[in-house]
Amino acid sequence: MITDTRKLVLPAGAVDPVLQEIRRHGLADRETGALLLTGQSDMRVLVVAMAGTAGIGRGRGLFTVSAVAYDRLFTFAEEGSYRVRAMIHSHPEEAFLSRTDRVYSLRVPGFVSAVVPTYAAPPADPASWGWWRFERDWGPCTVPVVDQALPPVRTVVFDEEGVREY
Repeated sequence: MITDTRKLVLPAGAVDPVLQEIRRHGLADRETGALLLTGQSDMRVLVVAMAGTAGIGRGRGLFTVSAVAYDRLFTFAEEGSYRVRAMIHSHPEEAFLSRTDRVYSLRVPGFVSAVVPTYAAPPADPASWGWWRFERDWGPCTVPVVDQALPPVRTVVFDEEGVREY
């Protein structure tokens, strides 16, 4: 059997804090998101980095992360020997990459972007979200594998003030 070495592997429960935050912000009619960090050489998610407040913009049709907040997260990743592999963010209704998502998301080869629909009542199954990978442009990609046998992930919050435990 050939396995896709580019496919993310999510420990069971890894998306629970993301869904909790999406629902909380969705009920206030705001988009939000998180980033997924893996080890340097594999695709197993080790850290879920939830967006905090400083340098984070949220609204209907809006989720932004400042350059300073990204710098804090990428420094944390480098110091911890992690790699930032994917972003999950929410939309009010449908799971699609908007023009803004396509232009302003991290456009790095291999980077994955997921959109969780119906943010006030987000579906728990990652297979019901939209998944895309950037190569030369954004294209659909396979849904991550959810592995029940993996240990829980570390969950942190990042923003312009740094990275701290969730």
